[in-house]
Amino acid sequence: MKKIMTFCLSAALVLGAAFAVQAQMHGPHGHGDMAAHMDHMTKALNLTADQQAAVKKLHAELMAKAEPLMAQHHQQQADLKTLMNGVNPNSDEVGQKTLAAHNTELQLKALHEDFKTKFKALLTPDQQTKLAQIEAAHPHGPHGGPDGAPPVENN
Repeated sequence: MKKIMTFCLSAALVLGAAFAVQAQMHGPHGHGDMAAHMDHMTKALNLTADQQAAVKKLHAELMAKAEPLMAQHHQQQADLKTLMNGVNPNSDEVGQKTLAAHNTELQLKALHEDFKTKFKALLTPDQQTKLAQIEAAHPHGPHGGPDGAPPVENN
């Protein structure tokens, strides 16, 4: 009975984690909508050309770090799905793989938090105030992410 409960809990965690990452990483705009997000933020915050260039550089740095983690997380999710669809899934293995996937999610969230901090540092005080207003009006971020980070491309 204990193994069944552990398995059910692990399965619920996996499904919840997959949903959370999907929402955080992609928002309602789907994959690779950085151009639309950049256009929106440029207009909303009245970003200068220098700020736009700096944000693009920050995003490129984010992607260089995030893409391997995203690929790893996708593989972890696929491994979990395969394991759970097996005839007799091992609850200990499901739990270990769930924790590993969660750790990857935390690493991705940390990258987004770092991006957000660096992004805000590029803004003038007036732009920071405007960004705070945008975030307050959209509690899940301007484009669906829980931390307000721009959507992450996944090509």
